[in-house]
Amino acid sequence: MSQQQNQMNEADILIEHGVVITMDSARRILWDGSVAISAGRIIAVGSTKELAGTIRAQRVIDARRKAVLPGFVDTHHHCMQAFFKGSSDDCALEEWIDNESAPRICMAVDDYAHDDPSLEEHATRVGCAEALLCGITTLLNMEWATPASLIDIYEEIGIRAVHTLTMTDHDQWDRPGMLMPMDNAWSLSERLIERASRSRDGRVTFRYALACPNSCTTELMQEVRRQATARGVGIHIHIAETKFEWDNMHALYGKTPVQYLESIGLLGPDVLGAHCIWLDDDDIQIMARTGTTVAHCPECNMKVADGAAPIAKMLKAGVVVSVATDSCAVNDNMDMLEAARTAAFLQKLTHNDPAVISGAQALEMATLGGARALGMGDELGSLEAGKKADVILIDLTGAHLRPIHTIANNLVYSGSATHDVHTVIVDGKIVVEDRELLTMDAEKLLSDAEAYNVKRSQEAGLYVSPYYTTHLGI
Repeated sequence: MSQQQNQMNEADILIEHGVVITMDSARRILWDGSVAISAGRIIAVGSTKELAGTIRAQRVIDARRKAVLPGFVDTHHHCMQAFFKGSSDDCALEEWIDNESAPRICMAVDDYAHDDPSLEEHATRVGCAEALLCGITTLLNMEWATPASLIDIYEEIGIRAVHTLTMTDHDQWDRPGMLMPMDNAWSLSERLIERASRSRDGRVTFRYALACPNSCTTELMQEVRRQATARGVGIHIHIAETKFEWDNMHALYGKTPVQYLESIGLLGPDVLGAHCIWLDDDDIQIMARTGTTVAHCPECNMKVADGAAPIAKMLKAGVVVSVATDSCAVNDNMDMLEAARTAAFLQKLTHNDPAVISGAQALEMATLGGARALGMGDELGSLEAGKKADVILIDLTGAHLRPIHTIANNLVYSGSATHDVHTVIVDGKIVVEDRELLTMDAEKLLSDAEAYNVKRSQEAGLYVSPYYTTHLGI
């Protein structure tokens, strides 16, 4: 055996000959690049020529005509809302919550009270399957009344997850069935924290979630702040999503939602705010000063006409901004390239400035920005030696992507995660290959979930599409 062979590094996977978009500090793009993975970590990134002869891998992936980049990080999603994909698209958020979301939240809370996890379990499988097939390797799932068994599902399907338990103690919608008794919520949060702490390979973490300032008392939010600090877990909350929320906070406290949350001591670098639309310049400075991060959901915000979040101003002020999909009921998909594209277009339009957000910035918000927003930037979000091996390969051969010019622009403005993501690696394990989910039978998963959703919706007196009776015989 030659001396060079003796000095070879052992690897589980070597991806070679790809267009490697590193998202490292230099934002390097390696047009003929390689990434080596061992024991769930990236051990080397460089040109294929540079790494040739230095890595001996159990599996070599030829990435010719593919982009290799960090997995997408979706920082705000509601998996349960997959069950009403394609629902109302002609009403404001408050009406949509009242007519579409609230009845299903009541159903979830009631099912949890009766020790029936089926609704949340089916919805979580559906959401995670779509996420992985779209190249989302890390997903924040903001849910109500969720059993700890959901963490088993994250482990089985192979996704990295931030699981949140939504708390609310003010019946804003006159739907008492939406409110889990607080004693139950606190005890459930303890079980979720404990279960996440021993998740497989540490892939699942927990955050407390607060529905929004309208739906939570000051006392609850301050107690969540105390518990989060004591337990070392983060907080997730909808912030300034609607003009309704802004008006309500101003009427009650004479403050904007951001000013109010700062005044009660909630904000900080461990807080991720979803939406953050109705912010003025002073609010943005508060977000920057406190280190509070943002999950920007442009497609949801456009669909329900909530407004356009001032993310260009936030970025300029130093606020960490990520891109998120929100849910399949107000988006209605999990395509992070589409979300990044929409984020860029929306800022260009509202600022009347085509240069205000670039394609490269939008792609960064969908990857490294998401990791940083979750406090995981040291471990995820870029392809660098030592980081966790969450990697995706995107097929560049589709007619809609060619010819290639500026690779980030081609991906953001021409790409479709739904169609173009070819391979997905989470924690060094291949979970999607050749556009097929390897960890679960996707068709069975979807069929079982649909059948359950029809049955449970009928029981609850909710609308069921005639599609299921006429075409599937359910």
